[in-house]
Amino acid sequence: MFNDNSKFSRVFASLETRLIGALALIVALTVLLQVVTQREAYALREQSAALIVSSAIAENADQFADAVDKLRMATNRGLVASDAGGSSDELTDQAIAIGDQLGRLRSSGITAYESPQAVNPFAELDRHVAEIREIQKHGAASVPLALQVEARNAAMAALATRIVDRAHAQRRNAQRLLAASVGRWQMLVLITGTVTILVVLLALFDITRNILPAIRRMHGNVQRLAEGDLDIEIGTFRLKELQALSRPLETFRQNARAVKNLAFSDPATGMPNRRAFQEAVAKLLAASDGRRFACMLVDVDRFKHVNDDYGHAAGDELVRLIGERIKAQLGKGGIVARVGGDEFAACIPLDQHTQGIAHASRIVDTVRPSFCLGGYAVAVTCSIGVVDVTAGRHDHEVDDILRNADMALYASKKSGRNSATAFDQSMAQERSVDRALEKDLEFAFERNQLRMVYQPIHSVIDDSQEVEALVRWRHPELGDVPPSSFIPAAERSGLMVRLGEWIIERALADFAHWPDLHLSINLSPLQLQHDGFSGFLLDACKRHGVTPHRLFLEVTESLSIERNTRALLTLNLLRTLGFRIALDDFGTGYSSLSMVKSFKFDRMKLDRSLVMDLGQDPASVAVLEAAVTMARHVGAEVVAEGISEAHLIGATKSAGCTHLQGYYYSKPIEAGEVPGYFANAQDDLAKVA
Repeated sequence: MFNDNSKFSRVFASLETRLIGALALIVALTVLLQVVTQREAYALREQSAALIVSSAIAENADQFADAVDKLRMATNRGLVASDAGGSSDELTDQAIAIGDQLGRLRSSGITAYESPQAVNPFAELDRHVAEIREIQKHGAASVPLALQVEARNAAMAALATRIVDRAHAQRRNAQRLLAASVGRWQMLVLITGTVTILVVLLALFDITRNILPAIRRMHGNVQRLAEGDLDIEIGTFRLKELQALSRPLETFRQNARAVKNLAFSDPATGMPNRRAFQEAVAKLLAASDGRRFACMLVDVDRFKHVNDDYGHAAGDELVRLIGERIKAQLGKGGIVARVGGDEFAACIPLDQHTQGIAHASRIVDTVRPSFCLGGYAVAVTCSIGVVDVTAGRHDHEVDDILRNADMALYASKKSGRNSATAFDQSMAQERSVDRALEKDLEFAFERNQLRMVYQPIHSVIDDSQEVEALVRWRHPELGDVPPSSFIPAAERSGLMVRLGEWIIERALADFAHWPDLHLSINLSPLQLQHDGFSGFLLDACKRHGVTPHRLFLEVTESLSIERNTRALLTLNLLRTLGFRIALDDFGTGYSSLSMVKSFKFDRMKLDRSLVMDLGQDPASVAVLEAAVTMARHVGAEVVAEGISEAHLIGATKSAGCTHLQGYYYSKPIEAGEVPGYFANAQDDLAKVA
């Protein structure tokens, strides 16, 4: 309404000031209009009263003049009339009438005459009548007297005329004054009313054009903020009250947006998170336009080793770079979010002839080239699960889509990683079986469905006897469930610690009957990280009379003890107490070297993949010999697993393996068969020799 730098702008920048000022001005103008009206009403009343008086005087003057004219006419008739009695009465009546009118004029305040009493023609009306009668009696002899009467009549007529003129002049003056007052009152009322109306219109204009739009804009901002729209601009306002409100609202918007960004973005990489991905995909799928999309879960294979070997900062940087590659591959229409430590969710629109698996395969190829992490070049692969969906279908919930993509991702992992797999319904059936295993495993303890079997381990350097304890589960409906299925189920369901304790208790109970044997027990990483595991193991050994040096505790390289302080402390404590520690599946992952450097293992168990190709691939012999040489160099025994044929014995012995294990010697056997097996050990030793 006013220039921002003007005085008016500074004075009327407040809504309160403007409204109170407008109302005060309207009230003042209304009071002024009332005062003006009241004052002019008093003046009009006085002037109206003066006009009434003037009109009455004028009317009396007219009646007085009329009485004078009637007296003159009666005088003229009396001068010529023969009947003196009749004319005399008429003259007397007219003289009385003149006297009465003259008295009224005097009582109203008008000056009837200004001449002295001696020359006043109305001073002696009775003598005047008497002279007229005298003339009537003497006739022509009274000519001088008649002339005197005529002169007096003329004087009375002239004076009556002056009185009438003066009375009428006073009445006209009163009328003029009254008309002027009425005009002045009308003008004042018009001016005051016009100014009041202008002020009201100006206030309405200010309210409708400035105040209300600003309030509506502020209300809209508050409403949109309440609805969660944080992309609005609060803007600037001229009104102080709205300015005072806009500043905290803008601060709230910025803070809320920052909080939303935190809630919808991954703090380490700045990428959208799972919640942001779910909302974005839900909006796409809510449209009923029938568009097709591919939703994917991308998981970095063996990402934990990157964190373990290069640190979490390098891992976060790798995740960021992988996310950028995926985003670049999908293009502008794609959505990429980090939904886990090493897991991404992606969504891309599909054309009529493209399937999501094609995009997923390109992402696998995109991730495969190495990444530069400072002074390191790190190469990783990824596994992907893909689900094709169509917008507008009510059976597509984002959580269900991600769950299906996770099933397909799990299938990619099982098939060897570094690949993409499209979801099909059979995966859901497999997942339901896994969930059923998790649920049924809890009852397997009470229903005695679990049992222990033992596979012999043969030494090629002495006559020591040893078995490895292996758990088996006979499901009442599914039959024998392999450990590769129910061990992951135990880890997922939180039953791994309980299962591990059951295995230790049952194996030691059997082992107590074999005083000449050694025993290998597999440990889960979850057991080593569980509080009180060392105390539990010692107590179990005491209860069953087993000395710690007769036990080998096997851990896998997935434990990554060099980055797991609790596990490292636990293993060091157990080794100090006399237990011997073995590294299982040695040679399958690139973290083995780091683990051997971080902890002194008593035994290395070669993965069966290093043994099974001996004799078929010349390079496999070199790999085996290198692994054995490394293990022997740090003073560890070496166990070759997977000895299924006789030709594998010579190659593993030549490479330097100290122990052999496999189906060539024996499959896992029941506890009752163990003593008998080693009673016939001479035949087996002959085979070894």
